[in-house]
Amino acid sequence: MAEKKTVRKIDKRTDKKTDKKTDRKKLSKKELTHYKQKLLAERERILRELGRITEAINEAAAETESAKQSYSNHIADIGTDFMEKEKNYYYADQEGQYLKAIEAALERIEHGEYGQCMECGEIISEKRLEAVPAAELCISCKDKKEKIERSR
Repeated sequence: MAEKKTVRKIDKRTDKKTDKKTDRKKLSKKELTHYKQKLLAERERILRELGRITEAINEAAAETESAKQSYSNHIADIGTDFMEKEKNYYYADQEGQYLKAIEAALERIEHGEYGQCMECGEIISEKRLEAVPAAELCISCKDKKEKIERSR
């Protein structure tokens, strides 16, 4: 029977020596539970924020309608209102995209794929998952992807 080989590595970011199993490709149940709770809390926050943005958009639409009936509004005020409305649409779009990423991460948890880089298959670092729980890529694959996107 083949033994699991322990490799002594030096983490380039912290210069600390760490022992890592070379064949570890999944997070533990405890880690998955932690990240699932973190993702669910983040999803709730985003849903509340989307509700707030929707209310702001609806209020702005009502104010715009009443402003059309009044001749006393200055064109600069109307421009500011439209800018605020566009900003709210932008925020809603950004939050909606992040909500989709969170939903995809929750699906990966259910399928046993969470925490694995979608490019190289390695485990995504704990620091990265704590900072971006919906991360699909490890930091090195994300860096490569961003460099390619910037070069276009």
